[in-house]
Amino acid sequence: MEKNEEQMNGTQNQSKENGPKKDASKKDASNKGRKASEKYNLQELSAFCLQVALLLEAAVPLDEGLSIMAEDAGSQWEKDMLLFMAEGVELGDPFFQVLEQTGAFPAYVVRMARLGQSTGTLDQMMLSLSEYYEKEHFLVRSIKNALTYPIIMVFMLLAVLFVLFVQVMPIFEDVYEQLGAQLSPVASGAIRFGGIFSGAALAVGAVLLFICGVVWALTRMGKRFSFLEQLTAWVKRRSRIALAVANRRFTSVLALTLRSGLELEKGLELASELAENPAAEEKIQLCRELLEEGQSYYDALKATGLFSGFHIQMIKTGNRSGHLDRIMEDISRDYEQQADEAIDNVIARFEPTMVAVLAVAVGLVLLSVMLPLAGVLSTIG
Repeated sequence: MEKNEEQMNGTQNQSKENGPKKDASKKDASNKGRKASEKYNLQELSAFCLQVALLLEAAVPLDEGLSIMAEDAGSQWEKDMLLFMAEGVELGDPFFQVLEQTGAFPAYVVRMARLGQSTGTLDQMMLSLSEYYEKEHFLVRSIKNALTYPIIMVFMLLAVLFVLFVQVMPIFEDVYEQLGAQLSPVASGAIRFGGIFSGAALAVGAVLLFICGVVWALTRMGKRFSFLEQLTAWVKRRSRIALAVANRRFTSVLALTLRSGLELEKGLELASELAENPAAEEKIQLCRELLEEGQSYYDALKATGLFSGFHIQMIKTGNRSGHLDRIMEDISRDYEQQADEAIDNVIARFEPTMVAVLAVAVGLVLLSVMLPLAGVLSTIG
């Protein structure tokens, strides 16, 4: 009996010792599988942060809340990831560490979650992150729409011109030959040139779209292209839309970090990582250097040149009143509106340009057709 009890106790102790190891090994295996899977997009990030914020506000344990979220996950990889996170939190791992282990979240989310846990404001931090990524989602969607619409319009214009020059006009030429008339050499040359040009443009556009698709697929797989990065950096330095987007991100991150009690210097470091604009990054770095030299927040931010006179005045008022975070939120909304207006202006200018080009092309085609027809009618009369 004593031997049996000793064996049972030994088995129980061994199972207790092996239990955490099994859990840890299971967790590591799940983590490895998760890192090779997909990642959250901006809209999913916003929804995830909002759900976590609501769970924390309702005082629901995170492990229980994450398990509840896993029940209605939209895909298997998301369900596995949420269960992995619930298991990690249940085992006592910090929430930010679990976020980092999944590999599905940006470094910014991980750092802000760590800051929220250290300051006891994780619920507010996650709610702010939800709002931030929701705005990012709508901004990115607006930029995609602004790029997609002109591309579709150009292809439609080229297709219409190609059909006119290659299919329609030869029919009129044959009819005129049967009537004993012919198009003028200038009109015939213009028609041939238009057919060649529109056809070549369509072919080049199709090739470029194919190349862009291949490059996009390779970048999704982690491939980097130096020429593409240089081109993107050049556009971001000179584009009004890109500068407005960088300023919006900059002020939004500053507002979030200041509201959480973080020092402005640390907020500037995070903002520099998220701006994704070389011109903005250089100015943010200048601001950090000026702060290290002992200048005030107002003077350092003013020297960057990122803000207009009105915004600088608002920053000065917010700094003196102790509400710099609220001021940064207001400025962020202003820059968001500027980015939207810049995108709308691009589309508004592009539409009449395309209509004018199409009207001129169709008008020239009609003239080249009607003038010989008028000569034939006058001869018959």
